Amino acid sequence: MSTRTPIPVQRAQREIAAHLSLARRQQRITVELLADRAGMSVPTLRRLLNTGAGSLENYLRVARVLGLLDAAVAASDPLNTPMGRLRADEDTPQRVRR
Repeated sequence: MSTRTPIPVQRAQREIAAHLSLARRQQRITVELLADRAGMSVPTLRRLLNTGAGSLENYLRVARVLGLLDAAVAASDPLNTPMGRLRADEDTPQRVRR
């Protein structure tokens, strides 16, 4: 069952793509070279950078080549959120069941 991508998610995809595109241009890396180093086709990379459309793996491949992978991983760390820090001392379950 396919659902529409929520607008805040679309906005975040476009914003992250713009950040990656800016990093590429600041480092003076051509689209062709970045695509080669990231292991993807040029059209796939262009689509990711221009529209934000792409898989998480492709975003991370590009971030790695641009030296942004560690920052992307750190941004997803739950201990970097206020709720995560509050609950850090609690016993976190291995899985959550109904």
